[in-house]
Amino acid sequence: MKKRVTKKVFKKILDSIQTGKKRYIKISSAHLSGISYLNIGDAGLEFLEDLSRSGLKFKVRTTINPGCVDYSSAIKCDPEVVEKQKRIIRSLKNIGAIESLTCTPYLFDNPLKRNQKIAWAESSAALYANSIIGASTNKEGSLTALASAILGYTVRTGIHLRNGKKPKIRFEYEGELKDEVDCGLLGYVMGLKAGTEIPYLQIKKCIGSILCYKQLLAGFGTSGSAPMVWIENLTPGFSRVKKPKRKIIIDRAELEEEKKILSEEAPLFHSNRMIFVTGCPHMSLEEIKSFHEALRNIEKLSMEAWVFTSRNVYSEAFRRGLLTDLFEKGVRVFKDSCIMHCSLKNSGIHVITNSVKAAYYLRGSLRLKTTLKSLKELVDEYGGK
Repeated sequence: MKKRVTKKVFKKILDSIQTGKKRYIKISSAHLSGISYLNIGDAGLEFLEDLSRSGLKFKVRTTINPGCVDYSSAIKCDPEVVEKQKRIIRSLKNIGAIESLTCTPYLFDNPLKRNQKIAWAESSAALYANSIIGASTNKEGSLTALASAILGYTVRTGIHLRNGKKPKIRFEYEGELKDEVDCGLLGYVMGLKAGTEIPYLQIKKCIGSILCYKQLLAGFGTSGSAPMVWIENLTPGFSRVKKPKRKIIIDRAELEEEKKILSEEAPLFHSNRMIFVTGCPHMSLEEIKSFHEALRNIEKLSMEAWVFTSRNVYSEAFRRGLLTDLFEKGVRVFKDSCIMHCSLKNSGIHVITNSVKAAYYLRGSLRLKTTLKSLKELVDEYGGK
């Protein structure tokens, strides 16, 4: 006999990560990960459908991560996977989730303010919320974020404690960060060294673009487990934070060393099918505009290019005519899914990407070969006319 799904069950989930006296903090929004069928499988689907039938509802604004299917271009996906992904989303909508299907909910679907208390489970989104916006969330697990969304509370632990945001280690990088790939690599190296400790980052030469910081945080979340990075001259309140005495200097050679692990030489055109994949985390409207501008003088790319973004960004980019031009140049734009797309599984495709996070997961989870190249390198090398 199945155990009935009740609020007590979810309270126990939160209790399981709390030691000593049980203390909770009220939240105003949640964001759920673990909704892709490729990740949670039949067991996760069954659990969510049971929850949907329980009558429980989310107490706070709750958005959801991407799945593994874009329903407007799911032709090459297993029909069973497509149907089961639909059932997962339907179940979450029945409980009260917003059908956002994006890993960048802070852009449109779940906007945040400084000091807002939230429970977000997507690592790059949680890091962005804390480090760029100044909100407060731990890097929640899929179940704890789900429990918090239903209860309207999360456990007062980690980042929600008085000294929970205190940085413990200081990183200095004096080299040049010439593009988004370098930024992602710096974040990845930092994550490997920081582990669970919150770092304070000093960069001698300013990156200048919030989009590169987005890649830096995504790279950091891929290899590390800390919920935020204090970035000098950027993170709200950084000037009031005491810089840690323990210092680690990162040099260019360390970035190149990790790049060799995540990236390999791209094959010749006729030896393998290659796709350029970008949008991990999901592309913002500004990033799509930059991509569109980069391809302005190019008739057509000499390889396939896949862009991943949210529904809202897709709609706005289409309204502005940006997508029509991209389609004409051979670019495919996906929504509702992330780079772990159902058609890439067991495909044997060689992926070129400008995202360190994408390279890590495509290699590790889908067993694909990957090459790291910036958007500028893509245009220079595969731009054709």
